[in-house]
Amino acid sequence: MDSSLDHIVLVNNAKRALERGRFELTYQPIYSVDQREVDSVETLLRWRLGPDRLAVAQDFRSVFRDPMLSLSLRDFVLSTTLRQAARWRAEGHDFGRISVNATAFDLCAGDFALRLTDMVQDFGLTPDMLEIEVAEPAFYGPLAKSVSLALEALHYCGFALAMDNFGATHAGLSALRNHTFRRLKIDHALMRSALTNPVDKAIVRHVIALGHDLGLIVTAAGIENEDQMESAVQLGFDSVQGFFVCFPKEADLLPRVCHVLNLQGRSG
Repeated sequence: MDSSLDHIVLVNNAKRALERGRFELTYQPIYSVDQREVDSVETLLRWRLGPDRLAVAQDFRSVFRDPMLSLSLRDFVLSTTLRQAARWRAEGHDFGRISVNATAFDLCAGDFALRLTDMVQDFGLTPDMLEIEVAEPAFYGPLAKSVSLALEALHYCGFALAMDNFGATHAGLSALRNHTFRRLKIDHALMRSALTNPVDKAIVRHVIALGHDLGLIVTAAGIENEDQMESAVQLGFDSVQGFFVCFPKEADLLPRVCHVLNLQGRSG
């Protein structure tokens, strides 16, 4: 089948899935190495393909090239996350900030900062409860200037900013110079390579030092085994995230999971 036809079929399937409630969110804790507790959670979009089949966003990332579908998914993620955050707050749960991913198109479509501010207020929340995570590739290409303006507006409105996949392209350093980020996530591939490549290990160590000099929380994402965990701690990461720490969980399971992680941290 032609790739363009494949894309059309995938987009149409995704539209029907969204209408039928087959997209859902899971939440993955980000664990502070120093504090030995959960310091925030990240919202992750999943597509329910069957009773035991759950597709991750990377498997259907091409659907975000469709402008209308991308915006519909963005609004679904934001409204569902905020509704759940309000429920957790009412139940007395505090997981720190909740991180939500935003694409370049998400940021540039309309006045994103004001729209998000209105949504946050509608749920009785405040902007400082959210962290907007943007992947480094969003900072180059035709939308780079618009992305920059959108991030300035988000920061002005009180939202925390995080850069994901730092080190994947050349655009990250310029973005650090121009924006006030709270968190820096190192590119997964660079982190894995640092385990065996001394050059990449040195790069990661210096990136961590740079982040600390700028007052950023530096996070190692994609930690999947004990070797990666030990390396992240030795290199000086502030926090870690990945399957080795905790698999993404459904909303109703997250409070219990975070409680257990915090208890384990306090017990050493």
